[in-house]
Amino acid sequence: MATNAQLNLARPGLINGATGTWAQDNALFLKVFSGEVLTAFKRACIFKDFVQKRSISSGKSAQFPVTGRFTAEYHVPGTQVIGQGNMAQNEVTIAIDDLLLASASIADIDDAKNHYDIKSIYSTELGEALARQVDQRLARCVVLGARQATHDLTRDLPPGLSPDDPYRTGTRINLNKAAPTPDDYVAAVFAAAATLDRKDVTSDNRVLVATPDVYYTLVQSSRAVNADFNVPGSNGGYAGGQIARLAGFNIFASNNLVQGAVTAPPGEHGQTWNGGNVFSTVDTTQTKMVAFQRGSVGMVNLKSLTMQMTGNDFNAMYQSTMMVARMAYGAGYLRPEGCVEVYNSL
Repeated sequence: MATNAQLNLARPGLINGATGTWAQDNALFLKVFSGEVLTAFKRACIFKDFVQKRSISSGKSAQFPVTGRFTAEYHVPGTQVIGQGNMAQNEVTIAIDDLLLASASIADIDDAKNHYDIKSIYSTELGEALARQVDQRLARCVVLGARQATHDLTRDLPPGLSPDDPYRTGTRINLNKAAPTPDDYVAAVFAAAATLDRKDVTSDNRVLVATPDVYYTLVQSSRAVNADFNVPGSNGGYAGGQIARLAGFNIFASNNLVQGAVTAPPGEHGQTWNGGNVFSTVDTTQTKMVAFQRGSVGMVNLKSLTMQMTGNDFNAMYQSTMMVARMAYGAGYLRPEGCVEVYNSL
């Protein structure tokens, strides 16, 4: 019987004939692209969708007039009607911040070697970076509005308004419990709703944003989604881990609410409130929820979010492509009476 001879194989995966390990035997084989690119999970941006927005074509700031109330009284026959004089008036001015940018550059040689479209991924992530920044800024504005203890209309108030206009301030609700229960949070939500009602804040477009921990604690409340209090399935439930509405608020969870102690960056120009400048420097360490009405916080756009990509001159000089996401905007609270912060001091 003939002896089987060892074949002298050609090994196309070897580099210069180096063999002996799996890595050496397969060094030149193509790494198969799976067709999927794992990018960062998109963070939910809540606040930017539920505030008052205004766009301007030019200028450094936008003014929002603030007006008070007139009173009514019975007429005495024969007396002259002379009017009430000045109605209380003021304004809130929101300044446009410096240009907000997020950028990335890719060497042309690296882009040529790559076997998937990295530019589209980068452009998406750059836009998301700006969106998160804006959402966090608006969250701080809601908290600052809730902590505003000075109302904006203090002069020329018609007689009889002292029970009304002092309510044009923000509200803070302290849970003051080491371990709040789900029903404690539900009670705080109803307290927030009652506060807005007392201040004549319209019930339209009310929103409540909670931290994820508090949101799922609300879901577990014996009152929020229990079938004894709600039509089954109409307000979320345990299975889906959702709660849609509570005390007239649309309920959302956000990771952008609690940001710790934040100092306003140098490029922020803030807002003018009663003649003083207010910046978004605030500590949200103890914040658990915020409730607000759409008209309570404003966002002014000078340049909406756009993407830019360098052209041939830049590419020839640096042999790379620069991508920039940019926008110019400002933000601030407009009506503090529509802002409520629920926090826990313990």
